[in-house]
Amino acid sequence: MVNTKTAPRRELSFASLDELSAELDRLEAANAAGNLGHTGNWTPAQIIDHLANFWTCSLDGFPGGKPPLLLRVVCQLFFKKGAKAGNQPPPGFKIPKEAPHFQPREGVTFEQATEALRTCIERVKRGDSYVPASPLFGKLTGEEWTRMHLGHCGMHLSFISINE
Repeated sequence: MVNTKTAPRRELSFASLDELSAELDRLEAANAAGNLGHTGNWTPAQIIDHLANFWTCSLDGFPGGKPPLLLRVVCQLFFKKGAKAGNQPPPGFKIPKEAPHFQPREGVTFEQATEALRTCIERVKRGDSYVPASPLFGKLTGEEWTRMHLGHCGMHLSFISINE
């Protein structure tokens, strides 16, 4: 098991949906050439699928009940301001057992995961609305949701390496 708090990662951040789409183009080209690797515990397909799963929930609604109170309090106190600004979340956070919908799908392929994430990006570009509130961070505007997703994508995609 890799300690993702200290694993080597690329410097990566996104200021727009177009920048994220361009990075997905790079990753798809590297995957097609057999030049994709990773430095964390998830494969590139699993990383991208996790991002798509979370983004889909923010557009369609989050299944299940409220997250545990302690997790909500910690997120509200320590991470909400940064998340709304698009700062990257800290690596190494473990997804709670109560949120299995954020885990990558079993056996997901790189192509399936990338298509799912691109679908989310296109939905936002078309003007689809986000849910009004995050179960962890409370009320967010559409712009705040997008910035949060861009920061989340920057952190997770930094674990994918392109071996040239």
